[in-house]
Amino acid sequence: MFPGPTVKNHRRINSSGHSQGSSVPATGGVYLHIPFCGHKCFYCDYYTLAGREDIIDRFVECLEREVRQVDGDSISWSVDTVYMGGGTPSLLPPAGVERLLRALDDTLGLGSVTEITLEANPGEAPLERLRDYRRLGVNRLSLGIQSFDPAVLGFLERLHQPEDSQMTFAAARKAGFDNISVDLMFNVPGQSISQWQADLERVLELQPEHISAYSLTVEAGTGLAQAVDAGEIIMPAEETDYRMFTAVRERLAAGGYQAYEVTNFARDGRTCGHNLHYWRIEPYLGLGPAAHGFDGRRRYWNVRDLDQYLKRVAAGESPRSGSEQLTVAQLANERLAFGLRLAEGVSVTDGLGFGSTGEFRRQFADQLQHWSGKVELSGTHLRATPEGVLFLDSLTADFMLPAEIRTRNLTPDTSCRPSP
Repeated sequence: MFPGPTVKNHRRINSSGHSQGSSVPATGGVYLHIPFCGHKCFYCDYYTLAGREDIIDRFVECLEREVRQVDGDSISWSVDTVYMGGGTPSLLPPAGVERLLRALDDTLGLGSVTEITLEANPGEAPLERLRDYRRLGVNRLSLGIQSFDPAVLGFLERLHQPEDSQMTFAAARKAGFDNISVDLMFNVPGQSISQWQADLERVLELQPEHISAYSLTVEAGTGLAQAVDAGEIIMPAEETDYRMFTAVRERLAAGGYQAYEVTNFARDGRTCGHNLHYWRIEPYLGLGPAAHGFDGRRRYWNVRDLDQYLKRVAAGESPRSGSEQLTVAQLANERLAFGLRLAEGVSVTDGLGFGSTGEFRRQFADQLQHWSGKVELSGTHLRATPEGVLFLDSLTADFMLPAEIRTRNLTPDTSCRPSP
């Protein structure tokens, strides 16, 4: 079995939490995309495949090769989170997870890692497998429950039943997981307010450390989008979506969960460290087919085809299929948009590049007055209030700065070198 992370420190970190001589965040994450699923749900736009489980061993071998191709010394930040998403990563045998963790430890060093997350579906993660994952160092489990209502699960084409969710959650606790996240979904056609409220009560009975509650959206190219376009499915009214969104925030707050991001809730401070890297526009490696990564200035992505991915990696070629160098303005805009989704908000000095809070206040005097009560500038941070969260899209657009102002205030950060 994997003996646990070892310290392989490529960087000296100073007391401020940044690499010496660099303004790049000291830590980042690694994302491993596992594309296999027992069934491809018709609303899902992630790159997933059903009926290909026969090549899992070959896939693990190639993903391990991609991990070992990474030049750890080119990464100017240390890894503190690993996230295995998909797809259904719990379809991987424990021996496969062990190979991947060993490769990451050999290549990047996992001595600074505090969070290793693996996604699982109810009914597809038996107790012994969960025990093996936990022994390997996986310390956070994300369960795609979505709903406890059989009718809602049927519409979403989920393979499990409510009792499977209860059993898998109990098995995860028995396996030693003390950090479990549960995914729930609302705004589902045919789902009533009372059904959604019942789902919230059921999840509160389980008392997971983390809850992600998403509104079902119609993504282009999915089976759901085709059905909506054809008039075969009618999405709920905007008022229903609003009422369900309000209900989840109020009920989970009363149940002791903090809304640290618009759709993510944690108790006892058990936020998802890996996702916070995304929302804070911090670096992360993306490995596996269709995976995306970010090195601090450049976004890149792998080929979105499993067979092409396997072919390239087996031939010793890079699976990368494209990249985009972000401008200073784009980076600042992303920090603003994602930062306003967070309860902590976004720093107008470190994040948006203003010399002082006063400078920002003068630039945005009209917007601050217009959105009074919906946004607040506290210290150096701009935050959306609980009322402002309901108007987040419009609010964010109003605080976008012209590119010339961002260019004047921000200087490019070239110290975060891309990995090969």
